Amino acid sequence: MDPVSRNLPEIIAGLIARFFPVREFILRTDDRVRFMKIGRNVQLSAVGVVLIAFGYVVYSSVGFFTSEAIILAKDKSILNARLVYRNLLSDVSDYQNRFSTLTGELQKNHSLVLDLVQTNSTLQQNLKSVENKLQDQQMQESEILAARNALKKKLNRIETDMRQLNTHNFKLRGNLNTISTNLESALAERNAAHSKSVDLANQIDTLESQISKLHNAQIETVERLTAGTQKSIDYVATVLAHTGLKISKLVPNISNSKGGQGGPFVAISPLTEPADRLKADLANLDVTLDLWDEAKRVFSALPLPPPLDQYAVSSHFGKRRDPVNNRWAMHYGIDLSAGRKTSVYAPAPGTVRYAAFKGKYGRMIEIKHDYGFTTRYGHLDKILVKRGQKVDYRTEIGLLGSSGRSTGPHLHYEVIRNGQPLNPWRFFKAARYVYKRQ
Repeated sequence: MDPVSRNLPEIIAGLIARFFPVREFILRTDDRVRFMKIGRNVQLSAVGVVLIAFGYVVYSSVGFFTSEAIILAKDKSILNARLVYRNLLSDVSDYQNRFSTLTGELQKNHSLVLDLVQTNSTLQQNLKSVENKLQDQQMQESEILAARNALKKKLNRIETDMRQLNTHNFKLRGNLNTISTNLESALAERNAAHSKSVDLANQIDTLESQISKLHNAQIETVERLTAGTQKSIDYVATVLAHTGLKISKLVPNISNSKGGQGGPFVAISPLTEPADRLKADLANLDVTLDLWDEAKRVFSALPLPPPLDQYAVSSHFGKRRDPVNNRWAMHYGIDLSAGRKTSVYAPAPGTVRYAAFKGKYGRMIEIKHDYGFTTRYGHLDKILVKRGQKVDYRTEIGLLGSSGRSTGPHLHYEVIRNGQPLNPWRFFKAARYVYKRQ
């Protein structure tokens, strides 16, 4: 053991004996004298009491000043919280006004969508009626062609008869005196036949003129119908462009740009040009109608409208501050705020591929649409469809909630095509473009 450690008790005892010796006091009162002796233990106890009292006073003073500073800091934080609360009340009022405005616009847009559906059905009926008219015109054309061929055959027979009469006249010229009567009758017959052939030729010219007019009317009708159909295809391409997609990616045979034209001029015979041109225009119309059918299928498969009737966008697609940990993150969807248990609708026909609880998505629905499109709906309060179920446009699929990793009631909505996330807000803008055009 260390010598200092061994002598420590002795050192302490020496210090106590030095600073706290036994003290004696003499007390004199009147004629009486008394002696008071104060030992070391009493002195140590008194010093300990004094030190404890002094420490308590110091602790109390420090605690008083510290608590006063804390109270002042809390008062400041309460004042700041009141200011923030007032600002939040002002923001809530602004959001309510915006929400009312958006509600009115959505109601107008809904009626415009219904008008678009009615317009499409009207266009289909017009297409059917035009096809029936074309069939009737083709039947009339075939009848007129048959009549023209019959008249041509009659004219050929008459010309043959005239040649035979002329031959007969030459044979009878050497015997004019004996057969003059027969010659006069033959001349009369020839004149009548010639007059009849002229009338038939005029009738043929009239029929050919009518056929040409009929061809021109048919060509104009087919070209007008082709142009209208192409305009509808271009309209679908314009709507797709608002979503950031190209119609040529979805329908490879469709191109909304016209190629160059040129080449030497070669005149076409009047008798064959209308029929050939009509045949080419009908073939072009048939191709254009097929493309229009495909474009309509693409248009009906697009998830254009929002899945909620009324909503407010609380977080857009792309880079954002995470609402839970406030760190920068990528947001591959759009958050739509609305009241809890608000109905969620399918924006396009499709098949439910997933309908259950899925990690941070909470209660989630995933719908597979045509042409590689997929939509997701997260943080639902309730799921109203099952896996494998077929859904139509505007089918109610769930109720808005706050399940999973969520800070409040909202719908996390995603649009995906072939595994690539797309910005849903562009689809909403395309839907608004459709409403405005209607």
